[in-house]
Amino acid sequence: MDVRALHRQMTQYNRWKRQLDERLQRFEAWGESHQMLSLDVQRTLQKARTLLRGDSFTIACVGEFSRGKTELINALLYTEGGRRLLPSQPGRTTMCPTEIFWDAQTPVNCVRLLPIETRRTNTSLQKFKRIPQNWVTVNFDPRDHEQTRAAINQVSASKWVSPADALKLGFAMDELGERDDQGRVAVPAWRHALISLDHPLLRQGLRIVDTPGLNALGNEPELTLKTLPEAQAILFLMSADAGVTASDMAIWREHVQTLRDEQCTAVLALLNKIDSLWDDLQSPAEVNTAIEQIRHTTAQQLKLAPEQVIALSAKQGLLAKVGRNLPQLERSNFPQLERKLADVVLHSQQQIIGHRLVGDSYEMIINTRNSLAQRLNACEAEINVLRAAAPQEAAETLQQLRDTIRQTHHQYHKQALSLRTSQRLLESQRVALLAPVSSGLLEQQISSAHRNLAQSWTTLGLARAIGNFFDDVDSSLQHIEREIERANRVLISIYERPEHNLTGDDLLMRHLLKIHNQRRQLRQLHKRADDFRFSLNTLLTRKGALINRFINTLVQEVRNTYQELNDHISQWLQEALAPLIHNNQYQKQLLEAHMLRLTQLQTQRNTHAEQIESLQTNIYQLQTALGSLEPLYQEIISAPLVSDASEKLAEIRSGQVVSLMEARKAARAN
Repeated sequence: MDVRALHRQMTQYNRWKRQLDERLQRFEAWGESHQMLSLDVQRTLQKARTLLRGDSFTIACVGEFSRGKTELINALLYTEGGRRLLPSQPGRTTMCPTEIFWDAQTPVNCVRLLPIETRRTNTSLQKFKRIPQNWVTVNFDPRDHEQTRAAINQVSASKWVSPADALKLGFAMDELGERDDQGRVAVPAWRHALISLDHPLLRQGLRIVDTPGLNALGNEPELTLKTLPEAQAILFLMSADAGVTASDMAIWREHVQTLRDEQCTAVLALLNKIDSLWDDLQSPAEVNTAIEQIRHTTAQQLKLAPEQVIALSAKQGLLAKVGRNLPQLERSNFPQLERKLADVVLHSQQQIIGHRLVGDSYEMIINTRNSLAQRLNACEAEINVLRAAAPQEAAETLQQLRDTIRQTHHQYHKQALSLRTSQRLLESQRVALLAPVSSGLLEQQISSAHRNLAQSWTTLGLARAIGNFFDDVDSSLQHIEREIERANRVLISIYERPEHNLTGDDLLMRHLLKIHNQRRQLRQLHKRADDFRFSLNTLLTRKGALINRFINTLVQEVRNTYQELNDHISQWLQEALAPLIHNNQYQKQLLEAHMLRLTQLQTQRNTHAEQIESLQTNIYQLQTALGSLEPLYQEIISAPLVSDASEKLAEIRSGQVVSLMEARKAARAN
């Protein structure tokens, strides 16, 4: 039985990325050695390598208090030593959102804690992450288990404050427990925790986010507007003995379901603590039947496929790993979760495979090798013609060869001029593409929304102001999608010209302008804004500070997405024709070098034998360059990148445009 599926898949995933990176590095080194790659090609390779080195995989654990999220993380990260990594004993629960990762840039094991008092400001978590002096840092030696436990236990710390202070920090009275003898209430000591830990899985790029319950999700807008949407997988935890409770369903509807439906985030619903259903007075078959009934009922309630609901025991999985007890581990059903997560990691690999930069880099290697092979064949044919010519005919033969090269070079020169015209044609789309998402227009829309909010601090006024703002956003997106349709039609017409001699649509598909990710992000923000509007009746009398923080965070996330769109469009305008331009430049470079060589042979008055020897030297140089590139080429064609292209070129050619509002309605209808 495979009990290390996730670790193995993460290892394979990173080994695969390193292999891709190493191949691109070899191509860079080859180009530098033979002086055969332009600066544009080198920049593309560097961007692709940055993409491969910077990718990470985030799992977010979401659920109410006491659902076993912390124990689940302990089981996922267990290596050896017989101890829990995170505090998970009665009376100790994670009080603040916690991110667990390995920071290779600052290799030190530590817990960084953001004081709860920072909630009194409107400063976002992302900004606080860039201000180290606002955090309390506790370093620890992972070999010292007591020191490690003491440091990480800080995520469970609470403090006593007056009810008035609790309200200022964004807590409502019904969210807090009993008061002490001085009338104070307990609140989390920290707003957010960052745990940098040297661990094998975390070193592979795994990042885990632990979110402590519905109240924490509701009080920290950035968790729902930024952190959760950036996760590749969400583990939604419930308790098997309780089933889906009202608070579980609230978290599901408000924070998880939308990400699954509209952002295509991988979601696994976990019925934890199935060991509470184990009954020695019942047969194993009866117990399993009862658990299966709960699992299928949960799938129906959440409208999930049954295979997306896993009944397990994180505690028994951890104990089984500690005791190396395979039967107990199998009964805990923990390996099934690890295999499911391994499948999600594999999906992330497919996304990288489909990335334009990676595909372009492979295309460049293949085209460079094929162009070099064609030039070598042409040179070998030329030398055979020169050998067959009589010595007295050598000059005329060289002239004929040079004329042939000049004609071919002229064709590529005309193609280069055509590509420059095409580049200018694409560039002429810049203003129309960027105008709907310009920072100036957005700031006008934001200012208008803020004025409306300030003028009417009522439920109806707030709801209308937020709704009007997203109506403006939706209108801008409809506008830009129409412009994208026009720009893509221009690109298709360029790529389909016979002179480019392209077969298949893969290359074109990679270079069409697509804004799926940004559109999903804005759709998600729109949905969150709608949910927030519907909850204003409850919030208005309780959490004025939270309303301000939510609206500021919402606006900032829209601003960030608009900036992504601007950067994405600008990059597309620069690189949409990159494969065509690279192939043209490389062919011209080879032809120009050879034309210069033939000209020198004509002017130097060399003997026939010396002319043949000079051409043979050139052939040796081409053979050497091709020979050193061939192993890399063979590796690539023997294991090509295969991506699951979800878009069909026919659909893009038809220019179907759907608004955010229509897409959102369609998603809800499904």
